[in-house]
Amino acid sequence: MLRFRRYRVFIVFAICTIAALYHFTNGRNWEIASEGLKKYGHTTTTKPAEAQVTPTKTQALASSILKPIEGITVSATKSPAVQSTTSSYSQTASPQASQSRASTAGTFPPTASSATSSGIPSLSSSSVTNTTTPVAKVAPGKKPNEYSEGGQGRHEPPPPLKSVPAIHWVRMDDHFPVPSASMIQLPTGRPSALPKIQHVFKEESPSARIERERKLAVIKEAFQFSWTAYKRPGSWLQDEISPVSGKSRNPFCGWAATLVDALDTLWIMDLQDDFQQAVLAVGEIDFTTSIRGDIPVFETTIRYLGGLMSAYELSGQKYKVLINKAVELADVLMGAFDTPNRMPIMYYYWKPTFASQPHRADTRVTLAEIGSLSMEFTKLAQITKEAKYYDVIARITNEFEIWQNNTKIPGLWPKFVDASGCRKSEQGSVAQMQHALMESGPGRNVIAPAVVADMAKSTTSSHHEEKAATVGVQSPPLVTSTLDDVVGAEATAPTVPEAGLEKTHVRISDSPDDLKVTSNAPGRQASKKTVPKVNYRRQLAMDTLNNSVSEADGLDGSAQQAGKPLKVHQEQASFPKIDCEPQGLASPPGSWIETFTLGAMADSVYEYLPKQYMLLGGLISQYKTMYERAADAATKHLLFRPMIPGDRSILVVGSASATEQAHLPGNMELRPEHQHLLCFVGGMYAIGSKIFDRPEDLDIAAKLTDGCVWAYGATTTGLMPEIFTMTPCENRDKCEWNETRWHEDLDPYRSSRESNEAFALAQKAARETQHASGTTGGSVPTSTKADVEPDAAGMVPTSVMEADQTIHTSGPLAKRQLGNIDNVLPTAILKTSTNAGTNKVDSKAATNNDKAVQKLATELDTNPTIPADMPNPYPSHDEFVQEKIKNERLPKGMTNIVASKYILRPEAIESVFIMYRITGDESWRDKGWMMFNAIHNQTRVEFGYSSIFDVTSKTPAYMDEMESFWLAETLKYFYLLFSTPDLISLDEYVLNTEAHPFKRPK
Repeated sequence: MLRFRRYRVFIVFAICTIAALYHFTNGRNWEIASEGLKKYGHTTTTKPAEAQVTPTKTQALASSILKPIEGITVSATKSPAVQSTTSSYSQTASPQASQSRASTAGTFPPTASSATSSGIPSLSSSSVTNTTTPVAKVAPGKKPNEYSEGGQGRHEPPPPLKSVPAIHWVRMDDHFPVPSASMIQLPTGRPSALPKIQHVFKEESPSARIERERKLAVIKEAFQFSWTAYKRPGSWLQDEISPVSGKSRNPFCGWAATLVDALDTLWIMDLQDDFQQAVLAVGEIDFTTSIRGDIPVFETTIRYLGGLMSAYELSGQKYKVLINKAVELADVLMGAFDTPNRMPIMYYYWKPTFASQPHRADTRVTLAEIGSLSMEFTKLAQITKEAKYYDVIARITNEFEIWQNNTKIPGLWPKFVDASGCRKSEQGSVAQMQHALMESGPGRNVIAPAVVADMAKSTTSSHHEEKAATVGVQSPPLVTSTLDDVVGAEATAPTVPEAGLEKTHVRISDSPDDLKVTSNAPGRQASKKTVPKVNYRRQLAMDTLNNSVSEADGLDGSAQQAGKPLKVHQEQASFPKIDCEPQGLASPPGSWIETFTLGAMADSVYEYLPKQYMLLGGLISQYKTMYERAADAATKHLLFRPMIPGDRSILVVGSASATEQAHLPGNMELRPEHQHLLCFVGGMYAIGSKIFDRPEDLDIAAKLTDGCVWAYGATTTGLMPEIFTMTPCENRDKCEWNETRWHEDLDPYRSSRESNEAFALAQKAARETQHASGTTGGSVPTSTKADVEPDAAGMVPTSVMEADQTIHTSGPLAKRQLGNIDNVLPTAILKTSTNAGTNKVDSKAATNNDKAVQKLATELDTNPTIPADMPNPYPSHDEFVQEKIKNERLPKGMTNIVASKYILRPEAIESVFIMYRITGDESWRDKGWMMFNAIHNQTRVEFGYSSIFDVTSKTPAYMDEMESFWLAETLKYFYLLFSTPDLISLDEYVLNTEAHPFKRPK
């Protein structure tokens, strides 16, 4: 008999154990197990189910946005003069807000002044009618990642528990410090006299000014409408507002992304009251804590760091809180660069239990993320006079320069990069491959060791040894002390899994050449002196991090309260030795085929080459050299003229896949795919044509930009799809529209379908011949095996029939081979009975089956009519093409719409703005106004402007998303297109990839 008292101790212990396991494994960030402990304040709540977005009433704009303002006198709102006064930089950090970021999330500012009070006509009143608009449901789960496979730029974790104290980032010593002697310094000297970029504009006529200011007012109202919605209770100080439902979201660490991103737009549009209010709110943001366990370094840098510094400069450096907050954020991000080769971790786990451990960069990061940090950290170094911010990005640039001419397509980089700095030797790679192949189990194909060795050779590379010899210089030393000075070599650490971080280990390099600086090439960023050889340590796995740090180290908050750096004890980590050779940037392991593009995952690394050159005053020729190599390679391998109706000459940027050097025949393939993200390329080519004296590129820039304008006008909504494919012309100079060729590209599997159709017709002709001759079918013997069990619908798969039986019929059923009857037949046809203990078939059952089979076959041949709801399995080429055009709503010229959404992107209007400022051609303003009308009419909803799912639909559904770049970039570029040319002149400012203007040195 079970006695409760006898086992109650064990029962209570089991209950407590289960409760503890549930508590500590329920947190979202399992990367640091010790953070599950309550004393470290780790949040362990589960993510609630995402609420469905319910239909709501929205406001649809009138058919023409100019009609509501006809006859209204618009007071000319003079844009603020961008102040140029300078002031000394204050090293004193701004005082911390009395409340944490989470506690201030619910606060909101006073009611903002309406649009009409400033003389701007409000479209939300007289010109807007209330309609009911269907709202698409928001898919639950993670958002698709735009950049890295190892992390998420946009990721919204569950809100933290208010009862649990927030964890804060702690300043700590670097594991791999760079001595001041080898720190790469900002270039000094008088900036070069770069060629002028902007067109010399003539004075406009009074009528032209009135028309321009009227359009400018409408664009400004669109910004105010969106900004006012963001200032609503519940959205203020959040990252984004959901413009249909009115809810908020925090995909970028919960640091008020929309507010920071829009700061400089508020200033440019002369919304001074809103700007002052936003600056005060910046002081409430605490960059030392976050609702996310990781920081997306790229997105955080371009949006937050860029936005703060731009607003600081535009406002005449009066608001010290802006630069102080920029420094606060930058110091957090600097921890991501604390790796053996100083390449950053793109999704940085900032909490002390992780940040206190040695770590290194990933073996697979996206090109755009790691290569697009230069402008922001350079500008911060220029403002603060701190070389450490410039040093971290100069080292990345040096590595890209070394690698550039040794990729599969010289001049371009693949969209994925191995930034770990650690390459396994051939022997180690072979052993790893053999182990992976052999452990797959018996019955699998096993590659012979010799073949594996050949495969391994293709994965290893001596690119950087060759590049260093070509360039004649290596990057300055990356490590100044052995890791043994920081951590013990014999200690062990528990494993902690990290998303996107591979298990890697350490190797000591004994070669003095690994770190010796041989020379400083002209125009190259380098350190001042050679540093003696040191042991080059490689970091162990991200999943072998020790989190057993004592409270004395400050994890309980004592160290950070005292303002002391957190030190790492020797017993905190170990570095098991494996076969690892130092390397620079390289292709990820196993990259036999790589993709080269200027679009998603690569875009801004190319965009920043000419812009960084201007930001440094032309003092570093390195960026010019790298840009010209990239532009030449892209023009040769990626640009193509698509076939479109009419004689309009446009260009499009595709992507290429390469297996070997591109100059070898058959090793590179162009994919004629266009992306909205690629629309920035026209502006890049235009700027490069001016500052690098490449006049032929200006014509390319115009055709590239016009290609995006064409894509806007080609769809039902007047908006460009996110991704689509086109038919490339064989000749860029001459390309006539060919409807037949377009149809051929719409039907790539025509030959296969027609072959199947010919076979089916032959089968039908044979059956008809047999019917005419009076031939009848034979019998169908049953299986000698046990009866086959039918499925839930009473049907037996034909695969079972075909495996166990042979169909003996000379009639029509033998030609059809059962598989054409929807892959299943009624059980009555197949199921038979057998005599127990014998293999004799019941003759009566067989006779019944014969009759059933013959009856079914007769019905199929005498009633060949296909049901009305069943598509024709073998449509003709014309039928297939017309059906595809109709169902997919394909405009002429597009062969496939890969992604039909529009998410308020700015790249197209960015290039239109640049083309207008460079050429002075008013047609660019006309094209920009057409684009704005389409966006305005299709995306405006109750609380701003929403992304839409399908640009080909007459009534597109809303995605209920309004990213911060709508206010930071898209509306800013529209506004600057119709402003006076002296506002943010391209000869005085250079804009980062988030459209934040930085002052160029004079």
